[in-house]
This record gives sequence, C-alpha cells and structure tokens, in this order.
Amino acid sequence: MGKQRRTVGLIAFLYGNTDSETGMPGCANLDRHYGGCLLEDSCKVQDGERCGYFERAVMPTADAIGLRDTVYSAYEVHVGIAGNGLLKRGQVRRCPDCGDEVGPRQRYCLKCSKRRRRESYRRARQNQRSMRNTDNADSPAISTSDASGEAAERPTAKI
Repeated sequence: MGKQRRTVGLIAFLYGNTDSETGMPGCANLDRHYGGCLLEDSCKVQDGERCGYFERAVMPTADAIGLRDTVYSAYEVHVGIAGNGLLKRGQVRRCPDCGDEVGPRQRYCLKCSKRRRRESYRRARQNQRSMRNTDNADSPAISTSDASGEAAERPTAKI
C-alpha cells in the first residue's frame, strides 16, 4: 500500500500543532489564548487579508513538511489572489546533468558535483604530467649525446 498524501486546511496550518511528530509549527504571532494576532488587533489571514509575516515566515515551512501546494493554493483562494501569481512559490531547482534536486547555493547535486570534482582533478593532474614531460624533452641537460654522437656526461645539480 502506498503512502497516503496528507492534507490540511489553511486555518489548521495557521494554528499549527504542538505535537512534534506532525511537524506543523503554525504562526508564531498567533495568540492561541485570546485569538487574534500579537502584532495586529486581529489575524489578517483569518480575516481574508494578506499577511506579510505569514507569507515570509510561516508558508515556507509548508514545503519542509510536504504540504507546499496544498497550503499555497488554500491561502491564495482564502485571501482572494488565486490565479494572479502574486505569491512566489519556491521553485525546485534541478541538477543540469542528472535532473535530481539541488539544494540552495548549489549548481549540481551531490553525486554529480563529486563526479565533476574528480574529473577536474584528473584533468589538472594529466595537464601537469604532460607539461612536465614536454618541459623535460626540451631541456639541454637531459640530452644524452653531443655533436660527435658520443654519450655526454649529464650534469648534476647540487641541492
């Protein structure tokens, strides 16, 4: 049997839950004893108005618990901005190589970044080896024969 998709209403998400297993923190400015908001006279979300704090601080937590689409769409309908595209939903960024999700401030997923770093290191080492070989081939100190064709003595460097 597959995992059931969990749904929650907007007001339930606003109030949150103190149970740590559900992972719904709710709005920190909501006065649960008297009702309303600690910053305003009444809760803007419950009144059907946009709330900057709710959009900035509370709604991103919906993504962490897997309720992003449900909460965002319920908020848009409740506040009356559905279909306007006014809310910026965090876009899931993908790795250009394999298509897996990437975290913030990352260009590639962990697997691809490790593979690319390894390839880059190998290329750099290969270039160093090839440069070392071409430098030594042009060096007169490595020459083993002089103009007469006899083997010349190799000079030694004192360190």
